Amino acid sequence: METVRAGFDRRRFLVAAAAVLPAACAGPQLVAPPAAAPGPPQVAVGQRWRYREVNRYNGLVRTELTAQVAQVGPQLRVSLTDADGKRRDDEVYAGAWNVVQEPSYDITQIFDRPVPLVPEPPAAGSCAFTTVGYVVAVNREVRLSWVERRCPVGWERVKVPAGEFLALRIERIIQFRHIEIIREDSTREDTLWYAPEVNRWVQREWTGRYVIPGGKFRPIYREDWVRWELLDYRNA
Repeated sequence: METVRAGFDRRRFLVAAAAVLPAACAGPQLVAPPAAAPGPPQVAVGQRWRYREVNRYNGLVRTELTAQVAQVGPQLRVSLTDADGKRRDDEVYAGAWNVVQEPSYDITQIFDRPVPLVPEPPAAGSCAFTTVGYVVAVNREVRLSWVERRCPVGWERVKVPAGEFLALRIERIIQFRHIEIIREDSTREDTLWYAPEVNRWVQREWTGRYVIPGGKFRPIYREDWVRWELLDYRNA
């Protein structure tokens, strides 16, 4: 298997993180944490969350998306279905919510080892770095690099169509190598609002940027800018 790495320098990483992207999310309005410390997520077959997927560049709703727990062992598998019935690749986790297969971005990614999305227990705290390799579902012969800083910033009250929730804001800044090798300096920002009440994020927003070298200038290109907002949910 061919391995393609992105050069990693922590200082450069932090500078890139500070400069990232089109103000993907407003600054956090933090509130007090839950009176009782939340436990780990509890998920079961049949549990369901329905989101609307919004294009943040123009504010238009792209689709509605249903995420439903299809399997809890040996891996946690969540099926994704668009409003028109079209299936997306499944989300796959080693456990809630340590992702192994991530279909949320432009191309489905499969990581060498689980990548935590939500800290255990769900609580604000210090940032953590994760470095893993990954492949994409359409080409598993090329191993790519993924380096992220994950920060559980604090608790916010978040209003979405499903209601208002107390949610832990988790900010992820990622440097990675894209399968389109012509891309350089790929950076992605992914923010989740995890609500213990629903055992999953009630909102998630991501975007990214990259450059394509050549000529005198290195113009910056933007990835999609997408937000999921919870419409409703159902426990098993």
